[in-house]
Amino acid sequence: MKRIVFVVAAPATAEVFLSGHIAALGERYQVDLIANLHQHYPLSLSANNIIHAPIHRSINVWLDFMALVALVRIFSNNRYDAVHSVTPKAGLLTMIAAWITRVPVRNHTFTGQVWVTRTGLPRYLLRSLDKLLHSMSTHSLVDSHSQRNFLLTEQVIQRRKSSVLANGSISGVNVDRFKPDSEMRKIVRDKHGVSENDFVFLFLGRINAEKGVPELVSAFRRISEAYSEAKLLIVGEDESGMFDDGSIVDSFTGKLIRVGCTSEPEAYFNAADVFCLPSHREGFGSVLIEAAACGVASVASNIYGISDALVDNKTGLLHSVKCEEDLFAKMVVLISNPLLRTQLANAAMFRARGDFSSSVLEQELVEFYEKAFLDSERASYPC
Repeated sequence: MKRIVFVVAAPATAEVFLSGHIAALGERYQVDLIANLHQHYPLSLSANNIIHAPIHRSINVWLDFMALVALVRIFSNNRYDAVHSVTPKAGLLTMIAAWITRVPVRNHTFTGQVWVTRTGLPRYLLRSLDKLLHSMSTHSLVDSHSQRNFLLTEQVIQRRKSSVLANGSISGVNVDRFKPDSEMRKIVRDKHGVSENDFVFLFLGRINAEKGVPELVSAFRRISEAYSEAKLLIVGEDESGMFDDGSIVDSFTGKLIRVGCTSEPEAYFNAADVFCLPSHREGFGSVLIEAAACGVASVASNIYGISDALVDNKTGLLHSVKCEEDLFAKMVVLISNPLLRTQLANAAMFRARGDFSSSVLEQELVEFYEKAFLDSERASYPC
């Protein structure tokens, strides 16, 4: 039986995005997972083995070197037939270690570029690392078609050894989990003191400047002054610390509701009337199709990746990136036009459930590995 190992930095990445892939591949192959298990996170994966490696998201030359040594040791001891990395830091270290140990099939999934919003030397160096990563892989998957086109234009990846699974995204959307649920909507709203007459804008994800949260808060302040029923629900880990002292929440006198990380994002999507993702960079924007599958229209920034997940004026509205004024205008459209909002939400749900079902992505990845192993065997035993 062939052996595949997925490598991530944070266990949460595997739990959220890879559980379906690991289960589907596990029916044909032995599938392991490598992650930094010191980042305690409850895992329910069906992986054969879950192995610790000290991979950290932040850059630290010494810690990164130790992580590379650990990966080389693990790959040498286990003799995997394929390695598959997700996220930039894990990807770079994994591809180097797999190349050193001559793992036959070396795959990486690009999920967005940290350098796209950078300039000068930082952009050049980080772009070069992505290019190195790709050069050491045997193939790169990209989680959106527009992102792949961007990487091809930037000459980071090669056309012949890169592709997108189906219509894009890392793992699609679990349509059995993410679906309209009126009871869930009521439970969440009651929990946070939101009435059915209130209009809820939702942000769910990592809270930092690159996700556009400062622009969203500023735009919502104007919305809240014009529409008494408007509320903003912000859910996720506050990486920036912008809500630490409570002053921003207090200044909205009950209109802005702050919630920490949740294991039930589908509940908050159902509680919302409009989902907001004013991000400055995204590989795809999986939260958009999750919101859509729950029957919620979105407003999001017009950047590569997001433009795959949301069709402007059909499944939601796109606004100019980093433009608070345009974000505000699109939020006004959605709160003031219930007929349009319903049309967008219905179209979004139909598209998400039809084009981005997780079962489609899982089958595509199984077929991808069947071909990858066949090509590897042909290369080892040429006619």
